[in-house]
Amino acid sequence: MLIPWVIKLCKKQGWYDQVNSRKIHSGTIPRLGSVGFVPVFLGASILYLGMHGTQLLTYLPIFAGGFLVFVLGLADDLYELPPRYKLLGQSVASLIPLFYGVHLTRVGPMDLGVMGYVMTFLWLIGMSNAFNLIDGVDALCGTLSLSVALTLGVVVSVKGTGDTGLEGIVGFILGGCMVGFLLYNKPPARIFMGDGGSQFLGFMLGALPLLKVPETLSFNLFPMMVVLSSIPLLDTAAAIWRRTREGRSFFTPDKRHLHHKLMEMGYTTKSVLALLVMIQVGLSGVSLLAVLGIGGLRGFIVLGVGLGVMILFFGIMHYTSHAVSRVKAKEHPQNPGIDL
Repeated sequence: MLIPWVIKLCKKQGWYDQVNSRKIHSGTIPRLGSVGFVPVFLGASILYLGMHGTQLLTYLPIFAGGFLVFVLGLADDLYELPPRYKLLGQSVASLIPLFYGVHLTRVGPMDLGVMGYVMTFLWLIGMSNAFNLIDGVDALCGTLSLSVALTLGVVVSVKGTGDTGLEGIVGFILGGCMVGFLLYNKPPARIFMGDGGSQFLGFMLGALPLLKVPETLSFNLFPMMVVLSSIPLLDTAAAIWRRTREGRSFFTPDKRHLHHKLMEMGYTTKSVLALLVMIQVGLSGVSLLAVLGIGGLRGFIVLGVGLGVMILFFGIMHYTSHAVSRVKAKEHPQNPGIDL
């Protein structure tokens, strides 16, 4: 891994994550961790796929889109790009796989037809931003990504046939890169992945399941990915609703994400990580059971129930943290906490 070298380079150049009212860390911590694992993942994947002839060509569009997201995220880490430029870059990156025919074809029993192109575009942009927004606690985004990548790898390796299984290996490669990065990102973090890393992970985890797989696997593959990614996706959906309700731009940052609410309720950064990792492990278990153990329409229903439970969890966290905030506001009027 390149992480130790990246840490030294960031310290030498003064490339640290800026501390402000929205951040929960203190001190000077390098933020270019993506430079240590994105090139490794792309290089290892291209090398492996290159050993399987034409299969590399199938993956190049999503690698190209992912690399563009990484470069723009890295530029944002260094120069703080305006939000509209980042969204424009994500949009272009999302169009690259679509241009080469990589898109959603079905969700459970529903064939999407032309709507698959629209859903793919929104899905890739949504995943890129969701994993970026959830990256607020040491090791959280990396651990969630590790779980999603390994679960995807297992499912595709078991259910895939022929060259389809290569997608599973790529998932394992991404998971392996996350293990190496988490050695330096675990609490207390020595380095952050930055926007370049979190947006890249969201894009790649959104794009890999879009590649062609057997029909028996495609039936529940996308619903499985929604359930596996439900923590960042629902957190982002809540942020969109919250900011729309308040008449604010989606790009206006705040301190009201899930990890912020849990900390307002008394959780420490380590206990927030432990809780969400336990939930994520449960989501992986439900996904494996639904896709590998049950399958078909019944598996689709199990995944729907799992997503419903997560929506209920987010609702409970919202109202609980709201109640805690109001109690604190009464006890300490000069420091009312976060307004939910």
